[in-house]
This record gives sequence, structure tokens and C-alpha cells, in this order.
Amino acid sequence: MGTKPTDNGREIPWLDNMVRPVVRLHPAPGPAGPTDSHLGGPMLWPRHEPWPQCDGAGHRGSLDLTDEQVRGLHTPFAAGVQLYRHDFPELPFPEGTDVLQVFLCPLVHDGHWGPDVRLVWRAAGQVTDPLADQPVPVLVDPMYAFRPCVFNPCRANEYPMMCDVPRELLYELEFAKADGFDHANHETWPCLGDATKIGGWTRWFASDPYDMDCPDCGATRVQLLALAAHEDECTGCDQPTGEHVGWEFIGGSGALNVLVCPKDVHHTMKLQIE
Repeated sequence: MGTKPTDNGREIPWLDNMVRPVVRLHPAPGPAGPTDSHLGGPMLWPRHEPWPQCDGAGHRGSLDLTDEQVRGLHTPFAAGVQLYRHDFPELPFPEGTDVLQVFLCPLVHDGHWGPDVRLVWRAAGQVTDPLADQPVPVLVDPMYAFRPCVFNPCRANEYPMMCDVPRELLYELEFAKADGFDHANHETWPCLGDATKIGGWTRWFASDPYDMDCPDCGATRVQLLALAAHEDECTGCDQPTGEHVGWEFIGGSGALNVLVCPKDVHHTMKLQIE
């Protein structure tokens, strides 16, 4: 994590302009409450505010569930991830908010072929009557079952994969001028590992970046959060690597990536399984 690419061993002068801070979360099983940052624990949710619901219109069958079982199934979202500003100030909290709540509908959905996501940004101090008995999904695809976890975060810098580098810059490099150059696989440009993380760059695996422009304003969407099925070793980190949360995306690895508009996190987000 954070290994700096080179041009056959030579420094790349413009690369530092593309570095992004990343917080690797290192999830591990453990109890958490509504006032904690966690994965899969109870949310700080107002008793009289409607819980997020999925109308089932985008549900699709999977290896374990048929279309008939899931199509049109109305179900509560699952409590996914809760992140407090005092733990993770790197998040782009809108003014007046200090907690991000990520809800998941744990069934296959059209478009990105994975769980649907709802983001809620709220002010924790405004929740004076929290909901104790919280809804759970009617049905969970076994691929997307997960267990409660706490975080052991570490912070670093992350460099993009080659597919995120503008072509006019990439093809200035000496290694890119060689015969047989493959922009998806080159020994001097390290690949990003699988990791549950805040920020950083997307680990593109099954595709190159596409549909990155925000449909509401045209800005290029950026990685907010990656929820990984597998935690690769974290080089130079003194935290434990992290454990398998339970869900699977691509053959037991991969991640559900949530990308948001850098100008306004309430604009249309992009979900990508990679």
C-alpha cells in the first residue's frame, strides 16, 4: 500500500500531483454500539425517522436466489457502516454533519450487479431519541451476509492504477514506449490491493474507469469508500491486516466501491463492483 510507481526506476515528476490520502480500516470482528464507528453494528437512528427501504424494483436473482424470490421484494436496508467525524475527519462531511451512515440492500441489483447503497449524513447531536429495535432485511443473499466488525485504521498515501492516469501523461513514460506495452499490467507500476478503506483510488480489476462524470454537475466522481471481501497485506502498517467480513463480490475477492461527486456528496453516486 502506498508503493510509488516509477518509470523503469526513474522518478515520475507529475505523479505526486495524483497522490490521494487513504484510510485503510482493517475490520475485525467485535462489538460496537450506536455511538461507535463500525461495520454491521447498530446505527444512531432517530426513533421517528423512517428507516431506509428498498422497493425491490432492481432486484435480480443470483446463484442462491431466483428472480421470483427477489423481484419486487420490499425490504429494509441493512445497517452497513457507520463512520464518525471524530474518528475519520478525512471524510467530506457536509456542513453541520458529523456521522456518515451507509445502508446496504444485500441482494443483487441491476446496473452494478451488487448490493444497493444509501448514504445518510447526519448530526449525531440531533438524535435525542434513538431507535433501539432496528429493522433487518427480509432476505439476505448469502454472498452479502456480513458480521459486525470494529476498525483498526491506518493512514497512508495511495497512487492511481495506470488506467486512471491520463493517456497523454502515461505515453510520455519510457516504459510505455516499449513494444508490447500493456497499460493494465506493468512490473514498475504496482497494483492496488484489496482493502476496506476510505478515500484513495479505486482498484480497477474487471474493467477500466468509465461513467465517472457526475450526471448532476459534470465533475469527476472520486472514491468515498471501498468495502472489500478480502484484506490484502498492508505494507508498512503496524495494524493487523484485517479479517474477512463475510461478503463476496468477485470470486471471493473484489470490493463494492462507492464513488461520489467531490463538489456535493448528495449528487448521484456511482456503485462499482471491482
